[in-house]
Amino acid sequence: MNRKSFLTSLLMGTTATFLPAHQVITESHEKQKVRLGVSFIAGFQYYDGPDAELLLETDMPLQLNREPHNRYDKNAVEVWSGDAKLGYVPRAENKPIARLMDEGRNVQARILQLDPASFPYGSVKMELFFMSNAA
Repeated sequence: MNRKSFLTSLLMGTTATFLPAHQVITESHEKQKVRLGVSFIAGFQYYDGPDAELLLETDMPLQLNREPHNRYDKNAVEVWSGDAKLGYVPRAENKPIARLMDEGRNVQARILQLDPASFPYGSVKMELFFMSNAA
């Protein structure tokens, strides 16, 4: 090791000890799950729900699609599993979900519980959430 590389490594090592800890350690990009609510899928019996019911599993992710031009509800949010439309986020609970989706948030859903015995209204319970940067 020559003198120049020795002094460079010495200075770099010494400088790092005087920097604040948040500058030395790489920033953490951990995400925190923000739960928006738990709900049953509305209209499950009117769409592909009954046909897809045997393919659904607990913890399965669901896709949410905003439907702002729905003639019955301007805050409509569809719930899908693959190519099967299962229904909607209930009208009484969809306004904050729709607003977040319209703002560009990646609102997600997953199946919490399946109860075929309570068909059609309580067949599929889902959790709605989005991931946020941890503070």
